[in-house]
Amino acid sequence: MEEDQILVPEESNDESSYTDASSSDEDDHVMLLPNEEIPDSILTNDEILQSDRITQHTYLGSMEEIHGRTLLEEDRVMELPVIIHVGFVGVPGQTLPLTVNRPQVVSMLRRVIAGDHIFGILTYSRSFDRNVNSPEKIGTTAEIFEYGEYSESDINFRLKARIRQRFKVIDIRRQIDGTSIAKVQILPEKLLPDSLFEARSTSLDRYRSTPSAGADFHSESVRLQHQLYKKQYKIPYTPWPCWIYKSYDLLLVSQRVLEELKRTIFVSSETVDIIPRDPIDLSYWIIQNLPLEDSQRLQLLAINNPNQRLRAELSILLKCQTLCCRECDHAVARQTDVFSMSKEGPQGAYVNPFGHVHETLTVHKADGIKVITPPSTEFSWFPGYSWAITECAYCRNHMGWLFTATKSHLQPEKFWGLCRGSLKPRLKIDDGEDKFTLVV
Repeated sequence: MEEDQILVPEESNDESSYTDASSSDEDDHVMLLPNEEIPDSILTNDEILQSDRITQHTYLGSMEEIHGRTLLEEDRVMELPVIIHVGFVGVPGQTLPLTVNRPQVVSMLRRVIAGDHIFGILTYSRSFDRNVNSPEKIGTTAEIFEYGEYSESDINFRLKARIRQRFKVIDIRRQIDGTSIAKVQILPEKLLPDSLFEARSTSLDRYRSTPSAGADFHSESVRLQHQLYKKQYKIPYTPWPCWIYKSYDLLLVSQRVLEELKRTIFVSSETVDIIPRDPIDLSYWIIQNLPLEDSQRLQLLAINNPNQRLRAELSILLKCQTLCCRECDHAVARQTDVFSMSKEGPQGAYVNPFGHVHETLTVHKADGIKVITPPSTEFSWFPGYSWAITECAYCRNHMGWLFTATKSHLQPEKFWGLCRGSLKPRLKIDDGEDKFTLVV
């Protein structure tokens, strides 16, 4: 595959390829942070989330909005223009910011905006063209909802898109103008019926009323309804024990996942609402916010049943305790150090002026990481914070950035943004297990 199909520059040891802003010797490429008024009162992390300043990607400047939402029919076979990205796996519900300066890609995106606003995102790997059935053939649709251009900058085009649906690539070709067109099949969400429905006692049907998928589990009425719902499992009508059926019940599995999330990932009472309650949305939120490898993300996205997807994610949550440097395996943060600086969750996608998308996980504390550059506020992803490049103190692998508040009324005063590509979860291995595998 030729390089001009890929938005992201090749990896190098040059520190400029790691930054979320240009280095000091690349001032010609820098767009200064837009002026933004911040109240004099102290802004806590929860208030920042409520003000929605972070999720708008204000560092990209003002943009023109596109209204409407398009969902494609499941199992539909169609052709889409696609962008093949290095190190980014789109997840439904995620916001994708892009800065583009390649003429052929900019032209393609303008045609998309004039049409249905939808294009495809694929993850590049060396095996991409070799095996049609490889996990790399799983992609996602992206719908543009804001776009803009810089008149006096080397950045020609910028946009924000929402990742919508999964698809499987059937075929892919390259047009004469350099853009890639893929023939894809939109993957369905297959909801299985209640496994105990046929073995039920009709006299207990009054207990089978279940909360809706998007119901608030914290309300007293829903909690009581949920307790009544679980009574159906207390009297066995089949030779199999009740726990087998409970492990395949979508509502109960999603509730268990929610409880595990609250135990392992720090969320305050004010920000607990960032975790979706709908089981399908919850399964994608976990993929988006766990620092998994690309291959693991693609494996999870290939699963069409949200129950199986949640069970696989639950097995990861139960085993994941520590986040380590991908190169030297040094423990840099604990799962309990993770917190959210965005309404989308603790891990979000951010783009630098050169088009490189970094998925960044925010943590309160980090160990074995050193700062190697002076702080800068240029093109800062988090308004009111300066950034400085960091690396692993043991292997010098780029780890992310240290963000420090430039105004005394911002809280937290500082935090670490760790790159997903530089992390790997250290999973607790049970006795008798040789390695971790997804349980699907």
